[in-house]
Amino acid sequence: MFVLLLTIFIDLVGFGIILPILPFYAQAYDASPLQITLLVSTHSAAQIVSSLFWGRLSDRYGRKVILLLTLSGGAVAYVWFGFAGSLASLFLARGLSGAMAGNIAVAQAYLADISTPEERAGALGRLGAAFGLGFVVGPALGALLIGPDPSAADFARPCLVAAGISILAVPFGYFLLREPARRRQNAAGGAGFRHLRAAVLANGIPNIIGLNLLLTLSFTTLMALFPLWSQAQLGWGPREVSFAYAYIGLLVAFLQGVLVGPMTKSLGGARVLFIGAVSLSTGLLSIVLVDGVAAFALNTILLCMGTSFCHPTLTAMISQRADEDHQGTVMGAANSVSSLGRIISPPLGGLLFSHMGPNWPMLVAGLVMLPVVAAAAWMSLRQEP
Repeated sequence: MFVLLLTIFIDLVGFGIILPILPFYAQAYDASPLQITLLVSTHSAAQIVSSLFWGRLSDRYGRKVILLLTLSGGAVAYVWFGFAGSLASLFLARGLSGAMAGNIAVAQAYLADISTPEERAGALGRLGAAFGLGFVVGPALGALLIGPDPSAADFARPCLVAAGISILAVPFGYFLLREPARRRQNAAGGAGFRHLRAAVLANGIPNIIGLNLLLTLSFTTLMALFPLWSQAQLGWGPREVSFAYAYIGLLVAFLQGVLVGPMTKSLGGARVLFIGAVSLSTGLLSIVLVDGVAAFALNTILLCMGTSFCHPTLTAMISQRADEDHQGTVMGAANSVSSLGRIISPPLGGLLFSHMGPNWPMLVAGLVMLPVVAAAAWMSLRQEP
């Protein structure tokens, strides 16, 4: 597990370098807030197809080869992004990056292969911690590379560094990452569409995927609009935003890597989900109170508790309900639906931002989380795992 998590961490450092500078890079090509959020959605649109595609391929041909292929493709996307030259080229590069980012379903299936159902939430929490640590190192490095003056920023340099870091994950994974033994034993053949559909629709999986979609809609609104929100409300530039992302990543790494596993074992997944859903909704609805660094730091704890507790718990619930031969397919389907949320929420948030004000996207996102709060409360009363 450690080698997989380290491989994902290295890849996420590159991704973390790019994310905070993305809106400011697009602004250099005179992009509007709506165009910036559509740029975020382009990445997710490509993930819709690619998550299911990569997940299914990994069921048939192995997790390792698909991970290495997508890591290489992601590095190519970073280079293209750095030398885009136009807003249209930025969109194309982000599309390629999103297609390669569908490999998260493969990583989740890999962890499902090597963990028991009881250990799954903790294992997926550690995967989230690897993401979080990548978002600590990546944005902090991006802040140093971009410099303090947005008007004089060299956007190509952090993109090239991101590509170089991501490429490092390829030989690392090739020599040290092993194909899961369970995957080798249960390699699925060419199952027909009917069997794949039945695997995705079994055991209440669609209901959990629906809750995950609502979570994705809410949290993606926050992350997509955060640079623009912080610019409008706090007067921050790309450097401050990069350091803020690093702070978010540090919190997520601690919460998912240290707390999720023990809390799930002691309280049960449904109660951890309830705590997370309440925290995220409260943090989003109280965003109007944030007027400085101290208030931001406190409010962000609630937001990070929300995503850190909800996401691995819901993902574990989906994985526990899927049969072993179709873990990649089911996780790919779940990630494709989540990608749909990442497509829808940024442009809607951009419209609310432009026409109603910076806080409105977060307030609406907080309301979207209320059905998740209600569902988690119901599952807690029934004491579902």
